[in-house]
Amino acid sequence: MSQKILITGATGKTATLVATQLREQGVAVRALVRDATKAAALADQGVELAVGDFETPASLAAALDGITSVFLVTPPHEDASGMVDRFLDVATTSAHRPRIVRLSAVKGSDHGPTDNTRTHGRADRAIQDSGLPYVILRPNYFMQNLFGSAASILSQGMMFQGTAEGRLGFIDVRDIADVATATLLDPQWDRGIYELTGPEALSYADVAKLLTEALGRDVKYVPVTPEQVRESIIKLGWGDWAAAMMADYSAAYARGWGDFTTTFVDKIAGHPPRSYATFLREVFVPATRR
Repeated sequence: MSQKILITGATGKTATLVATQLREQGVAVRALVRDATKAAALADQGVELAVGDFETPASLAAALDGITSVFLVTPPHEDASGMVDRFLDVATTSAHRPRIVRLSAVKGSDHGPTDNTRTHGRADRAIQDSGLPYVILRPNYFMQNLFGSAASILSQGMMFQGTAEGRLGFIDVRDIADVATATLLDPQWDRGIYELTGPEALSYADVAKLLTEALGRDVKYVPVTPEQVRESIIKLGWGDWAAAMMADYSAAYARGWGDFTTTFVDKIAGHPPRSYATFLREVFVPATRR
């Protein structure tokens, strides 16, 4: 049977890159989307669209028909493990019992420091217990999250973060996509859980120095407290769950929870992970100058 891969969360940053890479290699791809009009760019690449969601088993069954592997991405949500449970209820009874490549969260665990860590840990365990072949990818902090600070960087030359002097193994979303594509196409990585990072762990003070060089203007890192992070998320209207999650992540990273690197990008994708300086030069700076 030829490969046909289903991608959930297909309009997200990582999933979109994975869909593009698979299509460039001639792989048949189906995307599960809530709104087909928002996935027009995928359809233009030859991606088949299936309209549905994790709350509708019939739509999941239709999306899984004829599928050999799944790139399983759930949105940031307090019910992420429930979404995975509902997906597995359908996937484990489908005719082809697909392989699962799951985009999880860094150090996903029932005992993690944030509710997001814990719900991803429960989802990962459910996948391991499902009997389906699986790969679980757990990326560290995305370099692309810097775009959330772009306004203050450009207008004030300041970057506000709640991680104190904690260092993080920042990773470029492009590297996550490269690893996901490789594991979707090669089962040698099955039954593995892979923590993904960039080549070095940096503090936001380090990032500010790199930004100063990349932009040619002074950028200052301004530490804030986790409580201030929580308040800022509430003001953005993201809700109590997201606010608590981001505050808890900030406190954990400030303690050094994200201060580690691994070599899995190199081993699986076949190239070294991109540095933060490379991300700034190739992605962030060009985007700020459009």
